[in-house]
Parts: sequence; C-alpha cells; structure tokens
Amino acid sequence: MNKGARVVRFLILNLILVIIGGCAPVNDGIGRYRVESVGNAHRSVEAVVLASKPVIILEQSSGAGARAGGAIGGALAAENSDNAAVIIAGIVAGAIIGNSAEVSGKTYGGHEYVIETKRGVLLTVAQIDASSNVFSVNDKVILVYGHPHRLIEDPR
Repeated sequence: MNKGARVVRFLILNLILVIIGGCAPVNDGIGRYRVESVGNAHRSVEAVVLASKPVIILEQSSGAGARAGGAIGGALAAENSDNAAVIIAGIVAGAIIGNSAEVSGKTYGGHEYVIETKRGVLLTVAQIDASSNVFSVNDKVILVYGHPHRLIEDPR
C-alpha cells in the first residue's frame, strides 16, 4: 500500500471516531443528586398512583465502548483491506459491538407509574425498584421534583 492510501485511511478512521465520539450520550446522573442540588429545597406534590407496570430501565452508556470498539474494528479492517467501505463497515460494526458490551450490565428492573396530583394533573414517572419503594394502584405518594424526579411514600 502506498503512503497516500495510508494517509487517507488514517484520516477516514479518525474522522469516523470523532463522529462516533460526538454522538456518545453524556451521563446524566440518573439516581444521583448533582452537587449543585444538595441543600436546595425541591418542590413536592402529593399524588395517587393510578397505574403501575414493570419496566426495564437502561442506563445511558458513556460512549467509551463504542469508541473502543470502533477503533478496534477499524484497525482490523484496515489491516486486511485498502477499501474505504470495508474500513468504515469495520468501524461501524466495532462501535455497535463495543456499545452493546458496555451497556449489557447496565439494565435495571423498575416500574412506570401513572399518577394524579391533588390538582388533577396526570404525570408518568419511571424509577428503579432497587433504590425505591414499589407502589400499587391507589397508594398515596409524593412526587419530589429534582434531578431525577422520584416518587416516595406519603408518610401522612
């Protein structure tokens, strides 16, 4: 392979990695307080659970698995081919596999609740079971606004 083809392959690989990295979601702190919110009062409203159903909650990936997989897939494809389409396919396939590997252990059992506030507003809230109470229809709850919003048992 000549020097010009190597440079083009290198540039294509790096461009695609930058694009994939830019698409990676940012960890939004699901299930955690942000430092800025500690000590701040959060608005809360009382509500009643109208419906409840089990759901699967997925934690967002950092994008590191996709970036690493894309780099490995692109490098393997580049070792075996001079065709840009093959290299791009290797990067994409590697990114998909890398992302899948990263998020495979980040799923949680949870519940989705439809609640009605005292003022008649209908809202839907999903939360992880392991870190909260599991509520049933007609349970009285309090919706705590914050990051993230969450339902807690109404102690009154």
